[in-house]
Amino acid sequence: MKKNFLYILSLVILSFGLSSCLFEDDVVGTELISGSFAGTSEVHLGNADKIDFMIEISEEGFNAAYDSLSNIFGQILTTQFSLRGGKQGQFPGEHAYQYQYSLVTDNYAGYFTLPQDFGGRMVSTYYDSHDFNGGPGGSFSEVKKPLVPLLNHPQIDSIPEIKAIALLLYNASAHEMADAYGPFPYADFKANKQSAPFTYNTVEMIYKTIVTNIDTIVACLKHFENRPDWYKTKVYDILMFNDVSSNMMTQDMSEWVKYANSLKLRLAMHIVKVEPETAQKWAEEAVASGVIEIPEEEFKLEPMMIGFAHPLYVISNTWNDTRLNASLETILRCLNHGYLDFVFDKNGFDIVNYHDNTKFLPAKTRIVGLRTGIRMMPGQGYAVNFRAAYSVINKNVQYKPLHLMKLSEVQFLRAEGALRGWNMGGSAEHFYNLGVENAFYGDPYEAKYKETLNEYMSLETAKPYEYIDPYNDYYNMTSEVKIGVKWNNADDNETKLEKIITQKYIANFPNSHEAWVELRRTGYPKIFPVVHDDGDGSIEPGDIIRRIPFTGDSDPATKADIESSGIEALGGPDVQGTRLWWDVRKGNF
Repeated sequence: MKKNFLYILSLVILSFGLSSCLFEDDVVGTELISGSFAGTSEVHLGNADKIDFMIEISEEGFNAAYDSLSNIFGQILTTQFSLRGGKQGQFPGEHAYQYQYSLVTDNYAGYFTLPQDFGGRMVSTYYDSHDFNGGPGGSFSEVKKPLVPLLNHPQIDSIPEIKAIALLLYNASAHEMADAYGPFPYADFKANKQSAPFTYNTVEMIYKTIVTNIDTIVACLKHFENRPDWYKTKVYDILMFNDVSSNMMTQDMSEWVKYANSLKLRLAMHIVKVEPETAQKWAEEAVASGVIEIPEEEFKLEPMMIGFAHPLYVISNTWNDTRLNASLETILRCLNHGYLDFVFDKNGFDIVNYHDNTKFLPAKTRIVGLRTGIRMMPGQGYAVNFRAAYSVINKNVQYKPLHLMKLSEVQFLRAEGALRGWNMGGSAEHFYNLGVENAFYGDPYEAKYKETLNEYMSLETAKPYEYIDPYNDYYNMTSEVKIGVKWNNADDNETKLEKIITQKYIANFPNSHEAWVELRRTGYPKIFPVVHDDGDGSIEPGDIIRRIPFTGDSDPATKADIESSGIEALGGPDVQGTRLWWDVRKGNF
């Protein structure tokens, strides 16, 4: 293992220093156009996609490139933090994580609910908030700003493997950006274009370019084994100080190859409704080339190894800014899953019924969540806002890894692929069971999970469960989850798919970005309907939010770009109810 005290110290030194960390502080329309490294005015353009990995590189040429770039290789490290709530070179932190996840996608996915209105800026969780819509885009900004100058620097072509890894990280963030908003200037940003106008690219173009990039990246990294020993040693030394998400078990690029292919497999499944043949091709290519197969190959940020705590703990416990969602409560209770009791606390204070003040839920009675779409109240403390009494996430989450790619997600993807008749190297049942078994690998809950795993996997049907809101009986609702956990080959494909996606939803917690994608794509898991959507009026009754509207339209140049190319690339109005390219209105089979 590379992660030791000296390595951790090097990460701290590489951090850029403290700041407010709020994405809302960024000037929208300008934050995505930083084209040079800090402290320089040098700008290079249009070279990001080129990776000439067959070129012969002399040791002299390598050393020259290293001397030019050695002070900025840390950009690769810091972007790994930025993918999961880091900002300005810092470890994942509460402010950035809140804007990236807690204020938007955590609520859309049904993991969490906001308990307060943030000074009137959030009427309910589906409110079209111009103050907070930019959160997920802020993450892409933090990845793009340092990586794009590196990708376009001519000297990086002398170390193609490092360029390949930088390009992979750019694309890992870019697909999340596209999945949240739809079109954006993917190509112009990657080419380091410096000024407007910027052309918005379609989601289809973004996805297909990412996969083309991945194929080149994989070819480059596989060619690494043919390099001379001196070269491999020098590249490995660079990664020793700048790769914080893989385990680096071997002195080759196999882990990054498997991460790249696993990302390709994820994207393949995203597009299965719009282009099923392409989806199958991508998925089978990814598996044949090599995906994550064992726990040690996961890509993740480990708080205990790196030296930080999961941001959710402070956001929920100290700030009182997020609470358990009733949908997650219900899903876990229906399946008799112990994770709910492990990671959430019982209500912290009394909750008095709105209709009958003689009825109340005494403090510390049960784990209880809030429905998505409730009308929120001002104030963070219980004295002014009773919703602070609902269940908070507890200290057990502090050392939960933040994953870029989980083994269990890859196994559930292969299970769905096999269910669709694709060659995934095994049966749907085989990969489904593996996914359930590995759902909490490396998690603080892992040991307790293993103790009850056999019983959990034998559950044939869901336990009936009614969500009871102690404050307002109007919000009470019986769960629609009927499936069990145990695989049954006699089930129809729709039931099997629901099992796969529901278990992936549990395993991926709290990665709400991917959970929201799968909810839009498949309709699973069965979460509660939104109480009040309070959105922009475009969401159909009973539907969920399909995308976040474009941000930055207060900037004249950005507004002009949206009008000239963004709307056309989107293929519909710039509203919450417009479906993205892969989000096709049709059945799963």
